Amino acid sequence: MRIAIVHDALCVSGGAERMVLWLAKAFPQAPVYTSVYLQANTFEGFKALQVNTLPFSRLVKSERQFKLLYPLWYALIQREDFSNFDAVLSSSTYLAKFIRPTSTVRHACYLYAPFRLLWKPESYTPESLPIRGAITSLVKWVTPLLRRWDLKRTREIPKLATTCRNMANEIHKVYNMQAQVIYPPVEIPPQMAIEKGGEYYLSVSRLISHKRVDLAVKACTRLGRQLLVVGDGPERARLEQMAGPTIRFVGRVSDEEVQRLFSRARGLIFPSYEDYGIVPLEAQAWGVPVIALGKGGVLETVKENVSGVFFERQEEDSLVEGIKRFESSRFDARLIRDWAGEFNGERFIAQVRQFVQAP
Repeated sequence: MRIAIVHDALCVSGGAERMVLWLAKAFPQAPVYTSVYLQANTFEGFKALQVNTLPFSRLVKSERQFKLLYPLWYALIQREDFSNFDAVLSSSTYLAKFIRPTSTVRHACYLYAPFRLLWKPESYTPESLPIRGAITSLVKWVTPLLRRWDLKRTREIPKLATTCRNMANEIHKVYNMQAQVIYPPVEIPPQMAIEKGGEYYLSVSRLISHKRVDLAVKACTRLGRQLLVVGDGPERARLEQMAGPTIRFVGRVSDEEVQRLFSRARGLIFPSYEDYGIVPLEAQAWGVPVIALGKGGVLETVKENVSGVFFERQEEDSLVEGIKRFESSRFDARLIRDWAGEFNGERFIAQVRQFVQAP
């Protein structure tokens, strides 16, 4: 079966981009189509793949520029010709799902979430919008019309899959459609490498305000705990200003360096609300327990009191209390790793192949 993979955009190193690499493992002969590919901003693994971009994409030098030109990408992606393929797998939140394959080409969509700017505009922080006040005002004015358009086009997709039960419920609520749950996978290291006790807490995230890395910085400063902040973004300068002497910012690093940091970490602090969130699973694969906000997809990937603890509110005091409970608990790295093993790549590949290829 000739299959093409279509993804929204390859502009950052995030969970959706990592998922495209897993989809490519499931279908190693499949070319990847996307609107814009900023090679320096995303994962090295894409260099080994056949990545095709839309016209004019080479003019784009940043994620901000990409967002400004969204209407152009929407118009162009509908014109992409997939008639040489038997099936197209779109990997999408806001763009790739709008492809228009012919009736002889199957379309299966791995939908990460409803189009957030339309259905959860509050989740878009100012720095994530290309023209802050103007775009916010415009979207509010045209939201009813755009929602009707998104509903119509999404309901034309024959098959949907998504990341977790939490998101399947959200998709049903918004689109009144059923989505098959196929949990994103995590790479399990070949052997245990975590040092007993660990040296520091880790935060691994893009530094944008809705990730709430500020809570981890404030809580660890207040408690005098070592925290390594992995990642970069527009919030970095503000976070550095509020950080105490026990906080260290290491910036964006390679996957290999992240794995090395996991291997010696005491725990991962995950204060963000995420529809799914792959980083907690990556930590658990290394036997590292997690301190996470008890909302969203993390409720399905962290096993409370076995692989981590939850804190209730997205507030500094609540996280401080969560860290204290974490430190009074005992965790077995092998049990944590075994739990993460339930989300292995072999299971994911088998399920996504069946999802795409089944009539």
